[in-house]
Amino acid sequence: MAKPFSHSEQLLLILILFLSIINLSQQLQFSESQTLLKLQQLLGYPTSLTTLSSTIDFCNIEPTPYLTLVCYENNLTQLHVVGNNDFTSSLLPQNFNSYTLFSTLSTLSNLKVLSLVSLGLWGPLPQTISQLSSLEILNISSNHFSGNIPIQLSHLINLQSLVLDDNNFNGEIPNLLGSLQGLVVLSMKKNMLSGNLPNSLNNLITLRVLDLSNNQLNGELPNLHNLVNLQVLNFENNTLGPHFPSLNTKLVSLVLRNNSFKLGIPSNISSFYQLQKLDLSLNGFVAPFPPSLLSLPSINYLDVSSNKFTGMLFKNFSCNDDLKFVNLSSNLLKGELPTCLRPNKKRVVLYARNCFSNEKQDQHRYNFCSGEALAVNITPHQQQKHNKGTTNKAVLASSMGIAGILIVGVVILVINQVHKKKVVKTPSISKLESVIVSEIQNEDKEKTTTARSIVEHIIKKVPDKNAMKTLSRSIKEHIMSRVNSGRHVRTPSRSIIEHVSSVNTAKLLTDARCISQTMKMGTGLPAYRTFALDELKEATNNFDASSLISEGTNGQIYKGVLSDGMHITIRGMKIRKKHSPQAYMHHVELISKLRHSHLVSALGHSFECNQDDSTVNTIFLLFEFVPDTSLRSRISGSTGEKLSWTQRIAATIGVVKGIQFLHTGIVPGLYSNNLKITDILLDNNHNVKISSYNVPLYAENKRMVNHGTSPGVKGNLQARIKDEDKNDIYDIGVILLEIILGRPIMFHNEVGILKDLLHVSIKTDDIARRSIVDPVVHKECSDESLMKMMEICVRCLSSEPNDRPSVEDILWNLQFAAQVQNTWKRETSDHRESLSSSRET
Repeated sequence: MAKPFSHSEQLLLILILFLSIINLSQQLQFSESQTLLKLQQLLGYPTSLTTLSSTIDFCNIEPTPYLTLVCYENNLTQLHVVGNNDFTSSLLPQNFNSYTLFSTLSTLSNLKVLSLVSLGLWGPLPQTISQLSSLEILNISSNHFSGNIPIQLSHLINLQSLVLDDNNFNGEIPNLLGSLQGLVVLSMKKNMLSGNLPNSLNNLITLRVLDLSNNQLNGELPNLHNLVNLQVLNFENNTLGPHFPSLNTKLVSLVLRNNSFKLGIPSNISSFYQLQKLDLSLNGFVAPFPPSLLSLPSINYLDVSSNKFTGMLFKNFSCNDDLKFVNLSSNLLKGELPTCLRPNKKRVVLYARNCFSNEKQDQHRYNFCSGEALAVNITPHQQQKHNKGTTNKAVLASSMGIAGILIVGVVILVINQVHKKKVVKTPSISKLESVIVSEIQNEDKEKTTTARSIVEHIIKKVPDKNAMKTLSRSIKEHIMSRVNSGRHVRTPSRSIIEHVSSVNTAKLLTDARCISQTMKMGTGLPAYRTFALDELKEATNNFDASSLISEGTNGQIYKGVLSDGMHITIRGMKIRKKHSPQAYMHHVELISKLRHSHLVSALGHSFECNQDDSTVNTIFLLFEFVPDTSLRSRISGSTGEKLSWTQRIAATIGVVKGIQFLHTGIVPGLYSNNLKITDILLDNNHNVKISSYNVPLYAENKRMVNHGTSPGVKGNLQARIKDEDKNDIYDIGVILLEIILGRPIMFHNEVGILKDLLHVSIKTDDIARRSIVDPVVHKECSDESLMKMMEICVRCLSSEPNDRPSVEDILWNLQFAAQVQNTWKRETSDHRESLSSSRET
């Protein structure tokens, strides 16, 4: 019988086992460190990865735009390597081998996120990719990978995002990808994939983004109706068709541009209540045009150009008020362009090469559309038969009867009006400018932040799987609560336009004589005065072209230098209906009061009058000149010094104080100022100034009169501005969102998702919360100030205007965040000094 261990021997044995466990843990960390150093060697020792060889504590390497490492419980869980100028395929070692690369990476057994982007990598994607069994996100976009997509990807059962964009993959899409039941994002655009889409895609019920654009795919699309969570679908630039795909009605963006679709749009398209963007252009659709597309509840972008849509349109057809772009060009449409589609400042409408009567955009004669319609091969009745599985035959096209159209139009109008009562609008933009036009001309070059990039951003920032699941569940509950309550909030996919004119269309104000003296904070500025026209000519070298900054619908904007050396901005506006100078003095009096330390303030005015009858031709308004350094460039710009967390809070306080002045410093106040982060300028002392707000006198000239507004109009105006202050609150929330996350918010369909991200992170732990914060400041902000900033941001972005806080409430919370941040910095500094003193002692 073996002799039992003594007490001392037992303790010694336990100690040996404990030390061996510690040794093993250190060996695992050493192994992962060696893997990272090996990766640096395989990529040719680029300068962007020099930090890997300068430290062994890789879990605490400061993240950069090119390298981000995330650890969890001393294991590497996220690896992001993004190429810069020194990452090209020519600089990779001559013996580079993709098999060696992924064999090396496979030793990172706990890796959940792998991003190898724009590194010039070539060769096939090895089958050994399946050894990264913990992988949840794989992004190898913008490289030169080639060959077939390995079916071994289907072994990554935890995969939630697969991004293979902009490579040279060819062959067919593996059918086994349909077994990835947790996939949320599948994007393989800009490759050379061919063949039919596998039917197994219909099994990916968790999928939200499917982007297979710019490939060589062909044939009929599989049934995708089971994809009940799909929001973004893009098949642009393939040869898919001819039948329209079977889809779920929750899509937000559907792009089928430049394919071979021919057979008509299904009738249930009118139930796509969340659809914001629909692009069916450059196909061969042969069918009556559904007018219901114009009045979909959320639609703001519609392109059906270069097809053979037929039918009659009438003036009284209804449209969604949020439509920003409509392209009906090159079809066979007849009748009259609906009144709601008349082009204006907020909407671009293209309709050339149809047969509309009394329209100027290059219309064909009426007989052309009738004659061409004889070649149409399918009628609505045949389309219904086809949907039931019958064979399609070529017959003459039949048009919808006028009575039928009128009935359908009335029904659509009623449904639309009922729905509008349930819809809560978010603030709309005042101008479309040239952004949408440029999108049409070359969509491949646009920097559009899609839902795919939003989801990727969210997932890669969350440090552990549980936090990510919490976030996903929160978003699902948020969407379902909206659906169940019957209130579908419109969040248009509109761009937050940069570099537009700094002058917005003004509201016609009724009385501006009562201004609170306590709100006049334009200190340090010269007194407001009337300028002689000759002074302006001298300041701008007679309005030379070199002095012109921009030109918009409100006139020209010049920069100039006064005789005393002061730099100014001059905004000139041509007057459509001429009046004497006295007719505009009411508005000039109001403008003279717009002087505040956080506004680009007014300095004076000048009139250019007709020499014969003294009527005004042009009004010039002078404003202080602020160097064009926007808040965005110091928050999320690609270059330059970034603001610290303390400076960001101070900048936000300045913005809110400026808005507070516009709301309360003038009666009845300037609201709906279309506030954008690109319109917030910073002077040399980091003092913020709002450059764009509702300057009076820029309302439509036909509304300019030389007498006061009637009491009835005043009452209507006051009712109209009742909730307009909440639009500015929403815009403040968007700015706060960018300040916290440190990434540009370019489209408003991002805002709801990112707001949910903040909402969830508030309820999680400090590590998860800081993981989504801008890496530039996430270590220097106190948890209490960060929480306060996140909480007020979420409240500002509330879907219900009445739930948004007041300006005073925002200001109090921001000042509290600044106070606790300063206290935390002081205590942290004192603690460090104490530690330093103790070490010296």
